[in-house]
Formats: sequence, C-alpha cells, structure tokens
Amino acid sequence: MNIWLLLFVVICAVSLWLGKDLVLRGSESAMEAEVSPVPAASYAMSKEDAPIHLAVLNGTNEAGLARKVSLLLGRAGCVAESFGNAPGRDFAQSLLVNRKLSDDRAAALARRLGDIRVIREWDSRGSEDAVLVLGRDFAELEAGLEGNLSSGN
Repeated sequence: MNIWLLLFVVICAVSLWLGKDLVLRGSESAMEAEVSPVPAASYAMSKEDAPIHLAVLNGTNEAGLARKVSLLLGRAGCVAESFGNAPGRDFAQSLLVNRKLSDDRAAALARRLGDIRVIREWDSRGSEDAVLVLGRDFAELEAGLEGNLSSGN
C-alpha cells in the first residue's frame, strides 16, 4: 500500500513540475502578443486633475450627516478620507477649510459644493487637502452634489 501511495505522489509531482513549465511558456508568449507598451505621459495625471482629499465634519445635530455627505463627494471629484463631528456642532453655514489646495482650486470646489465659504488654514501635516464642515444649510450642499450626478459632472 505504501508503494502505491509513493508512486501516486511521484506521478503528481512530475505532472506539476512539467505542467508548470508548459503553462509559463504559454502565458509568456500570450502576454508578449497582447501587451503593447504605453508611453508614461499618456496616463500621467496632472495635479489639477487629481481627486481632492477631504475630511468631512458634521457641524450640526443631524446624526450621521458627515458619513452621508461623504458618500456623495465623489460626484464633485473628491475623496472623503475621514468623517466625524465638528467641535461645537452649531455651524449655521457650511464651509471649506483649505489646507493644501491652490486658491483657484479651492474656489472651484467651493462653487461645486454650492458656493460655500472658504477659509484658508495652511497645514501640510495632515493627509487631507481640505476640511468640509457641514452647517445647517447642508440641504443646499446635498442638492448640489446630487445635481452633479444628474447633469453628468
């Protein structure tokens, strides 16, 4: 019985060893035939085209608002890195705290978010480009983000 088991293991090992070599040769030739080189410049993203990374803070008593809005921000070309509650939680108006963006890019984002106010507070220590603080006027901001989807932006 041990002889049969040993014979079976040897046959399996030889099959795998020979089969592996055939699969690798076949896949290498298929890859060479299908892949064409792409120049690096054709897929390089400019700094102005890169998504904007935001921290989203809820400045209201509306539960779960920062999370809800963070799910819509992709429509405005943004990535929500984090969300949570703002200190005080009594903001009448939403605002954008610009940490790393150029003034023009921050102003363009503020327009896409419903013409919200921009405050410049440079800080290169964090990973976010800006902080979006949601105020009691968040319904206008949400409507603007939902409008970005329907208008194709």
